[in-house]
Amino acid sequence: MLTQFRGFHQFGVIGAAGMIACWGMAFLLGPSLIAWLDRDDSSRKGGPHRPTIMGRIATFVQRFPAPIVVVAGVITLLAAYRVRSLDGSWIEYDFSQLRRSDSHISGEAYWGKRMDGLLGRYLTPLVMLTESPAATERVSAELKRSTESGVLRDYVSEVQDEHDVIPRDQPAKLAEVQQIREIFTPRVRASLTPEQARAVDPYLPPDSLHVLEAGDLPHTLTAGMRERNGRVDRAVLVYPKPSDATWHGDALARFTSELRRIGGTDARPAGSIPLSSDIIASISRDGPLATLAALCGVVLLVTAIFRFRRATLLIVGSLLVGVLWLTALTLVLKVKINFCNFIAFPITFGIGVDYSVNVMARYQQTGERDVLDAIRSTGGAVALCSLTTIIGYGSLLLAQNRALFLFGLVAVLGELTCLVAAVVVLPAVLLVLPRRKAQIASSVASRA
Repeated sequence: MLTQFRGFHQFGVIGAAGMIACWGMAFLLGPSLIAWLDRDDSSRKGGPHRPTIMGRIATFVQRFPAPIVVVAGVITLLAAYRVRSLDGSWIEYDFSQLRRSDSHISGEAYWGKRMDGLLGRYLTPLVMLTESPAATERVSAELKRSTESGVLRDYVSEVQDEHDVIPRDQPAKLAEVQQIREIFTPRVRASLTPEQARAVDPYLPPDSLHVLEAGDLPHTLTAGMRERNGRVDRAVLVYPKPSDATWHGDALARFTSELRRIGGTDARPAGSIPLSSDIIASISRDGPLATLAALCGVVLLVTAIFRFRRATLLIVGSLLVGVLWLTALTLVLKVKINFCNFIAFPITFGIGVDYSVNVMARYQQTGERDVLDAIRSTGGAVALCSLTTIIGYGSLLLAQNRALFLFGLVAVLGELTCLVAAVVVLPAVLLVLPRRKAQIASSVASRA
């Protein structure tokens, strides 16, 4: 909700409203429904103990806590080494990679390429919206100069304004035609040979010739620049060249920057290319802001609950380890951050911390004596919560659209890394720490 891009902001508003509503219903309706469904106290009736997945995980952690910590430490160091080279290339600047996976076979990329070769230009232009007819003439002239020998030469095939469809100086031209008519009187025309008459007649249009206005032209000629009130003198159409440059972020940024430089305060560009450029800028600006805000909010909340104690450091450390693993996995799998999947990172901070919080809270309820019980009891609930979230995000893995698919992939990876860090690594650390303290105390005692 702190982002400036409206799509991201509204995503945050909708997500926050949904989470608050679900949280409220869980606490308002949950206890009463449980009491009503459990009127016979059947939930307290014991049964034969059956081994569960979490029971097996607890046994595994109990037997090998030190190796688990060592392996997790090595993986974390390798992840940190991989993430150290993180730079701007992590952002997806090639928007063609976010289309449908079958786009090059039977979709827009396939047919679009054939149409580009047939027509030689895009059918949908960008529009420079100006403030006045004078600004239209200035912007159009500068755009045409830049297209001929400037920055836009490699990006623009044609620039159009109202004067490209409505002739200039029509009254003066009509006056000139009238003078020609007056010179070629019927007597003069009668004296011409047939060959001379055929040469002169095309320059003597009928008397119905008049000043053309926008309303006299076919709608298709002025559709791109016609406003609702019928005006066509406050828009300049810019037709991009068919090329891969219009899909790449750096080219989009240069293109958009030049359009805005030429437009200045008199004109504003509108269209898919400026929008795509602004989306990339929003990711670069809002992505780190949203992620940092999510991390700070999580740290403040955990600190408020657990105070400034070891538990707080372990919970935040578990979360950071999970997110570090997630970041390294995206780099290893060559998954770049785009306008859709970057949202998975602040979401992972908000959801992933739940797992370590619940495990730690259960551990403290037992007086910090039984780590295995925390895994068996709370670990199962934590895994179930994570599984339902994975199912929700995992449904996006069926999407043909690459942007949605990559969002689902990053979100699922974040769930898995944070779950492993909370249910396996964190309990192993809790088991190793007392042993380490006991070894240090024994060593100090023996020296004394």
